[in-house]
Amino acid sequence: MAIRFLTFITLVLVAGSTNAADPVPVTVQYLGDLLVDKELRAPATVISANRAVVTSEVTALIKDVPVDVGDTLRKGDTLVILDDDNNRLMLAQAKARLAALKAQIARAIYRLNKAEELLEKNFISDDELLERQTDLAVLEANHQEQEVLVSIQDLALSRTSIKAPFDAAVVQRQAQVGSYAMPGTALMTIVQTDGREIDAEIDPRYAVQLPAVSELRFVSQGREWHVKLSRLSSVIETDTRILRARFKFSGDPALIGLTGELVWNEATGLVPVAQIVQRGTSLGVFVAASDTARFVAIPGAQEGRPALVDLPPDTLIVVRGQARLQDGDSLSISRE
Repeated sequence: MAIRFLTFITLVLVAGSTNAADPVPVTVQYLGDLLVDKELRAPATVISANRAVVTSEVTALIKDVPVDVGDTLRKGDTLVILDDDNNRLMLAQAKARLAALKAQIARAIYRLNKAEELLEKNFISDDELLERQTDLAVLEANHQEQEVLVSIQDLALSRTSIKAPFDAAVVQRQAQVGSYAMPGTALMTIVQTDGREIDAEIDPRYAVQLPAVSELRFVSQGREWHVKLSRLSSVIETDTRILRARFKFSGDPALIGLTGELVWNEATGLVPVAQIVQRGTSLGVFVAASDTARFVAIPGAQEGRPALVDLPPDTLIVVRGQARLQDGDSLSISRE
């Protein structure tokens, strides 16, 4: 009876040993096909190429303000109209003086020609001829000066109608009809709407790779826009320790002032979270080595995050069935 009992126990142990040695079915994949990129982000804001405070360049009463806050303008559209009566009168006066000088020059030329004829006949002296030449030279100089004055008055008159220097949107209106404007008086604040860019704060560690990144995105409020690098500063700001970079929109731009993030991927060779398991106190992956499971710990790996692994790209990584594996288990391998 005792012999039969011992025989039964022996059969049970043998059967248990056979089951433990059965290969564990797993699926494997080459590490090179498995790696994921690291997503990098940087704070970014859509900015205008120009923000200008439009000021008066002449002294005049504000006659009309045909635009207001929120209006969109094209280059050359009128922003503010100043009273131009005084400037028109001054321009007319300058032109009248110019016409008078022209008449005086014509008379002086005639008198000089006559003096030259009389000198040949010895009817006038050399001093008198010199005097007429001097009169003509003074008049011609006065004529040049008056032409400049006419141009100045013409320019002042043109500045009574203040135009938009670029396509813009009005963000603040200071000008009020009936107020008196002087040179330097702020009339309106406008923001350029074309040529907008993205200003991003880049970590210097990632700056060197930006020119080679093929896909850059500006992400904000659930939307994204494709962008491309325009300029990258070569100076690290001392207070924030960041680099400034500017990006242009590849298609339709986002609204000026919109804040978000610049997003791009870095090919860093990271193993996905799904393939990382914990054995003991270490996080790592299982590799298939000659139909045997080998646990490879990943130094510095953190739970719930992809990890950088230092293995050849043709290493077979267990991608399914790794949860129940132990180091040294036999494997029944299928490829994904």
